[in-house]
Amino acid sequence: MQVTLKNEFTINEPIDKVWAFLSDPHKVAPCLPGAELTEQVDDSTFKGGVKLKLGPFASQFKGEVVIEHMDAATHEIRMVGKGKDAKGTGSASMTITGKLTATADGGTHMESQSDLVISGKIAQFGSRMIEDVSKSMFKKFTDTFTARLSGAAGDAPDAADAVSVTEVAGTVVKGMVGRILGRGDDHKE
Repeated sequence: MQVTLKNEFTINEPIDKVWAFLSDPHKVAPCLPGAELTEQVDDSTFKGGVKLKLGPFASQFKGEVVIEHMDAATHEIRMVGKGKDAKGTGSASMTITGKLTATADGGTHMESQSDLVISGKIAQFGSRMIEDVSKSMFKKFTDTFTARLSGAAGDAPDAADAVSVTEVAGTVVKGMVGRILGRGDDHKE
């Protein structure tokens, strides 16, 4: 199954500060729920894993991420990650591109696109569930990223904890109900 995810957010921090943080995998990985880096192979290749739990399905993907392009002048980055489920029940690959732009008020706007290809048990949940869970994970990432960048303690996701469906159930249900009622992702409470 293939899924394309587009996300964006704005942070009230200067672009050079955001870029310095974003271009350091050792700083970014702890912001991702369930993710951890285990080894740096070279300047652009890193090994690690992500734990994921969706209902009765729990999985730990292990693999590597390669930074294929990182341009400090244009504030653009492209990474490719590939991993396999530790139990051999599936695999995933993702190409992530990101671009930072300065805002008029001195902040930074980040846009990203993730092209995800998954196979195995996790693909059975379907693209809508994967999209909803990914949106919730991105929200957790941006909250932690913002807190760490601003120097606030923030509640950083623990790499030992899996991303749990119970943590994202509200977002998933809200998105599903909104689509059923014809309100799409623009539904606001």
